[in-house]
Amino acid sequence: MYVEDGAAAYMLSAERMAQKPELHGEAFNFSNESPVSVLNLVEQIQNLMGSALEPVIQDRAKNEIRHQYLSATKAREQLGWKPLFTLDEGLRRTIDWYRTFLGVPQ
Repeated sequence: MYVEDGAAAYMLSAERMAQKPELHGEAFNFSNESPVSVLNLVEQIQNLMGSALEPVIQDRAKNEIRHQYLSATKAREQLGWKPLFTLDEGLRRTIDWYRTFLGVPQ
């Protein structure tokens, strides 16, 4: 999830809790609800950056959870929340920020 989505989610939560005190103490998950493997995420980043690097997969982790994602149903229904950015747009913005911050030409 893109960082601006996280910030907007917390702001919306605070606004809704100010309007509806019954939401105080409730827990909410914020997610685009699209499971993505680490390898797929790496491939997406490589494509967006035009990189031909090959990841080195060591497969050393033990007891990893293979498939996991958060449901944002409660946040959508009770807060009216939805992500503002797709994963692709969030990655593009993040890559652009790093390129600017680090002074890397595009």
